[in-house]
Amino acid sequence: MTDKELRRLSRSELLEMLIAQTEENSQLKIRLEQAEAQLRDRRIEIDKAGSLAEAALPLNGVFQAAEAAAQQYLENIQRISSQQDTICRSLKEKAEKETAQIRQEAQAYSEKVHAEADAYWKQVVARAAKLLEDQNSLREMVYSAGKVRR
Repeated sequence: MTDKELRRLSRSELLEMLIAQTEENSQLKIRLEQAEAQLRDRRIEIDKAGSLAEAALPLNGVFQAAEAAAQQYLENIQRISSQQDTICRSLKEKAEKETAQIRQEAQAYSEKVHAEADAYWKQVVARAAKLLEDQNSLREMVYSAGKVRR
């Protein structure tokens, strides 16, 4: 399966593949253990074999089967590991892109809110200055009116 095909798979499909590989891995382990058990349990009947060389010939097939099973197991582990590395890299890249986008959106929102707050604050300051001006004018008018009556 190519990288493009792997990237198009959903998480559930990837997990199903991983589960299938894990099950296959478990079955291969069981087969390997059975082959090793058969190898341990095998008894060479030297009387029937005639010589050690003849007795070693049947064991050779068992060793080859165990070695082939072990090699297949290692190849499967390496393939699964490679697939998982690829998946992890693509998920990490996707997460980094999403993080950068969220940061940009947050920065833009922060700048907008700050600009709105600054504009509002300027309005408040202008109104306060106007009120102070009006109060001073009113105070002067009241003071002037008090001087004129006396």
